Amino acid sequence: MLLHYIKILLRKQPIFTAINFVGLVLGMAASLLLFRYVRYEQTYDLQSPHAGSIWRVYNQTLNGKTVVNQDANTHSAVGPTLKATVPSVIDYARLYCGNTPEATVVVGNQPFDIRRYYATDQGFLRMFPQKIVEGNAQNCLTAPHTVILTSTTAKRLFGNEHAVGKGLRLKDGRLAGTYTVTAVVADPPKNTHLKFDMLVSYASRYARGHEDNFESYWDYNYFQLAPNASTDGVTRKLAEINQTFLKKEGIQLVIQPFKDIHLHSNLTYELEPNGSARTVQFLGIIALVILVIAFVNYINLTTALANERGKEVGVRKVLGASRGTLTQQFLWESFVISSIAFGAAVVGVQLSLDWFGGIVGRDLSVSNTIDGVYWGVSIGFIVLIWFVAGLYPALQLSGFRPVEVLRGRFVAGNTETLRKSLVVVQFACSAGLIFGVLVIEKQLHFLNNHELGVQLDQLVSVKVPASEDTRDSTIFRKLALFKSECAKIAGIEGASSSNIVPGLGINTIAGSNRPLHWVKQPDFAKITSYFVETDQDFFALFGVQLLAGKHQFFPDRVARFNTITINETMRKALGFPSPEAAIGQQIAYENSENNASMTVGAVVEDFHIESLKSAPKPTFYYCFAPQELGYLTLKMNARQLEASLGSMQFAWKKIYPEEPFRYWFLDENFAQQYQNERQFNRVFGIFAVFAIAISCLGILGLTAYNVQRRRKEIGIRKVLGASVLSITVMLSTNFLKLIAFAVLLATPVAYYLMRQWLQEFAYQTEISWWVVTATAVGVLAVALLTVSVQSVKAALMNPVKSLKSE
Repeated sequence: MLLHYIKILLRKQPIFTAINFVGLVLGMAASLLLFRYVRYEQTYDLQSPHAGSIWRVYNQTLNGKTVVNQDANTHSAVGPTLKATVPSVIDYARLYCGNTPEATVVVGNQPFDIRRYYATDQGFLRMFPQKIVEGNAQNCLTAPHTVILTSTTAKRLFGNEHAVGKGLRLKDGRLAGTYTVTAVVADPPKNTHLKFDMLVSYASRYARGHEDNFESYWDYNYFQLAPNASTDGVTRKLAEINQTFLKKEGIQLVIQPFKDIHLHSNLTYELEPNGSARTVQFLGIIALVILVIAFVNYINLTTALANERGKEVGVRKVLGASRGTLTQQFLWESFVISSIAFGAAVVGVQLSLDWFGGIVGRDLSVSNTIDGVYWGVSIGFIVLIWFVAGLYPALQLSGFRPVEVLRGRFVAGNTETLRKSLVVVQFACSAGLIFGVLVIEKQLHFLNNHELGVQLDQLVSVKVPASEDTRDSTIFRKLALFKSECAKIAGIEGASSSNIVPGLGINTIAGSNRPLHWVKQPDFAKITSYFVETDQDFFALFGVQLLAGKHQFFPDRVARFNTITINETMRKALGFPSPEAAIGQQIAYENSENNASMTVGAVVEDFHIESLKSAPKPTFYYCFAPQELGYLTLKMNARQLEASLGSMQFAWKKIYPEEPFRYWFLDENFAQQYQNERQFNRVFGIFAVFAIAISCLGILGLTAYNVQRRRKEIGIRKVLGASVLSITVMLSTNFLKLIAFAVLLATPVAYYLMRQWLQEFAYQTEISWWVVTATAVGVLAVALLTVSVQSVKAALMNPVKSLKSE
């Protein structure tokens, strides 16, 4: 019987039913896609069954009581100390990779790039269980010079042969040496920050003379608590460590839940860029907004068509149908239509996952397939909104009085106000989304075109291999040789080596975090400073403006602290009144040995090593011979770029025969720092289009209904001489007034929310008047086009057809 009524509905109102159905499908599909992304982010790092009881220790640098910096890595002694002294700590694991997780592995004579390798404890496999493909998980990381590989890495290195028992040589850094493969594990999931290609036993570090300490901090420390244990014992022990070992350095050790790292941590030296809880919340809200817009369409069109179904209800009431029975029928009709729409939306989502995953930079196809929370919440929201959206029209329709209906005097109750209110809600949401897209796009344009204080065009950087032995100077000499060879290549116009390059961030806090001050006025300011190691060509190559003084160059590391260059931020922070006044002044670390100090030799304009999300940090630069600097940057002639890169590769292979030649363009690499914002903007834009499209479907249906209801009036007006334009204006004006009011309502709310988003950036664009204007014009133009389609069609209609029954 229910299907019979639905067939009648499809036969009598095919256009309006189709509009309702398409709107529901689009709204549900868009919401399900966004919910899937939200769940992907929320389930990050939850693969381990122990995730809820695992914590990470990080350190924060203090200047007095002010936190000036927070680092994800800490001291190697943290994990073992907690395990040995705090009964509630049942396990720990450290990750160590020195300066970089990248390495070169040699199998036979063939070199391979490894993107992520770490030394770790056996506890890593207990705390974060991995699927073992080959070998034994119980002791595969206990002996020195042993490694485990992921399946993909093992296949790269050894093909289809069994990897366990095979040997390889790790070339780079302080863990360089020969290793034996003891296990192969499945590739880690993509939604965890603990991704790796190879794990080296931490015992290998001890074998090279390492001793755990609270001095240098290169390790990522995780620990696991016993079930239901509190963190009190750990915090007390860390407070004791802070007081005993770290107070002089101005460092505190702090803990954070493992599950909070991805969305709620924003520390220096994270293993990978983290997500943003605010972004996830924004997208979750957008999903709900689009879902609400779709069901608002349903309510609007269903109530608008109430008169058309009045006679059906009247006849059925005369035949004995109760209001409860009719309410159930209309609710079930709504449920069937919603369920079919939901099924179509699920199919659409599955077909578009790869496309959407590419936009957000996530592999969504393998997540949430059997995620009970995702499906439960999704279906729950849809059922709730269906019930609310279906109940009002059901009560409205079932409440008709049969006598009035059958006499032809029935007019549906006062639903006009509701429909107008819902149209305002729809377009207010759509206008808010479009406003947000324009602000994000404007901010990205601002970031990409803001003056950086440094020239990055046509600059190419290469990372110089690390030494296998820190006492071996051979590889240091190779850098100077490679730089010399590059200087001979046609099309290379300059070269400089440094320990960092723009786009990678400042990777070293100077002076072990001890506060730096002006010797003459030590109480004026004590600041945390950063340093950059450069050669004598750095400032000229990057086009950094010299404000005062002269850069000093030293031939060795010992003398490099004698005279330094500082940036404007440091000059102001230390209290020097002008760049000229800073020249010759002495600065020193607090509690420095033998009252050692450094002389300011030059002051340079601030330039951005990091993105414009943060302001330049107080930084000093010292110049010395390039043997130990990790990056070589070269200025390329654009016309000879391809030939120059080929010659560079040839020189590289001659000097570093076992090292892959890797290079990148600094301007492109710097722009990659805004990748998350660009992805966010694309998502925002796509679903703003979804929202406006669904809203326009609704207004198209309402306009069509309005035309159908007023077709006799339109015919009379045409007979009396009304023009096409006047009839079009008559049918469009009320809708456009509502939409203009919606834009007016949405603007202050959207402005406030986008100002909050902009607070994440140290440098912000202004939300100009044209953003408001463009939003209003865009929404009104789309709405006008939508309304005009039906209005013009009605105005051109032959009045004889609409009046022939009169």
